[in-house]
Amino acid sequence: MLGFVVISHSKRLAHEVIELCNEMKKYDFPVVNGSGTNGDYLGSDPLIIVEAIKKAYSKDGVAIFADLGSSILNAELAVEFLEDGYNKHNIKIMDAPLVEGILMAMAINDEKLTLEDLKNELQEIKFMKKV
Repeated sequence: MLGFVVISHSKRLAHEVIELCNEMKKYDFPVVNGSGTNGDYLGSDPLIIVEAIKKAYSKDGVAIFADLGSSILNAELAVEFLEDGYNKHNIKIMDAPLVEGILMAMAINDEKLTLEDLKNELQEIKFMKKV
């Protein structure tokens, strides 16, 4: 199964998103909050994200869900900072809305799901109409 990392500029927001999405979780897999900065300021920190990736790491892969541009940039930096023992090609940032993306991912994550499968599934919700 894939591991997931949630990155928001607000650690509390990511925590609440994870709590909401835990209701959709069918199996036991890591979902780690990689948000915030030291001192609990708003923002994101690549070193905090590195630690979150390590906690969520699975041989099947890690999917990263982020809220805004600098969270994406810091996630990319974090992947570069990882030591050689981690398969960086198996860690991907998902191009999906934060809440809807992680919600769908948690609902479909099982032993058969690959990062590529997840990426394809998430393509549909990028343009999902809510009204």
